[in-house]
Amino acid sequence: MENYIRTIGFKNIKTRNDINILIKSIIKTPDRRKYFQVNSDEVIYCYEKDLGEKIGMTVLEIVDKDGNHILDSFFPYVYGMNCLYNDNLEVEKITGEEKYAGICDENNLGIPLIFQINNPVDYLNMFYHPMKKRINCINLSGISLDGTIILPIKGNEQERIKERQGNEWRSQMSEAARAGDPDAIERLTLDDMDTYNMVTSRSRKEDVFTIVSSYFMPYSVECDKYSVLGVITDWKVIQNKITGESMYYISIECNSVEIDFVISRENLLGEPAVGRRFKGNIWLQGEVECI
Repeated sequence: MENYIRTIGFKNIKTRNDINILIKSIIKTPDRRKYFQVNSDEVIYCYEKDLGEKIGMTVLEIVDKDGNHILDSFFPYVYGMNCLYNDNLEVEKITGEEKYAGICDENNLGIPLIFQINNPVDYLNMFYHPMKKRINCINLSGISLDGTIILPIKGNEQERIKERQGNEWRSQMSEAARAGDPDAIERLTLDDMDTYNMVTSRSRKEDVFTIVSSYFMPYSVECDKYSVLGVITDWKVIQNKITGESMYYISIECNSVEIDFVISRENLLGEPAVGRRFKGNIWLQGEVECI
């Protein structure tokens, strides 16, 4: 966790004592203070501190019936700007902490999407509200510890439109296959075989990154960490308003899924630009809400 905290502008944090000082300052002067009544004996308090444009840090604390304050967990967060609509979100509690992981199927990725929920108290209040609404919007975001800028694949707008249409077709076929449609299963199998043959043939003469425009793959044993390759759609430099340290806030499109994340300028190899591609590892986060 210390590495991710350093990425959002606290490079001088090196010891647990430095982190404790930061946690105490957030609890003392939060921008937002939220709570959820677990039962008659416990209340979860959430302290959020915005540390700059689109970045901040959350501290979760348990207060028992005797008034004892117990630190539960803490984490840096990034605000995502694009809503991913999904009506089939599942949520699992992270063992030993009041943190939650969101899980949903995203057909364009071909794998379940797992991310840390950045607003756990909001989620609990929505889930246990008497007039509970179905959560259907996820604002995906993330933090990257390292990455590389690589050149785009040469192509025109017509080819990009064709690729998006292909992603939409695959998404529809995946939905039908999950519903048990044998024709959809067969068509997806044939499409996978065609893709495999094309990549195998072209890889003999071309670099793999001239063939694959984007990918999204699990990375490490932690389920919310991913290795990604995506096209940069927007970027800017933002600052930590406490330390003055700067970092990149980058938006990428990866298999038709949009993700906003931050990365330290020192940890990014190359200069970002719209149309170029980002290749690196991301800790995936998300804010959930009802729309």
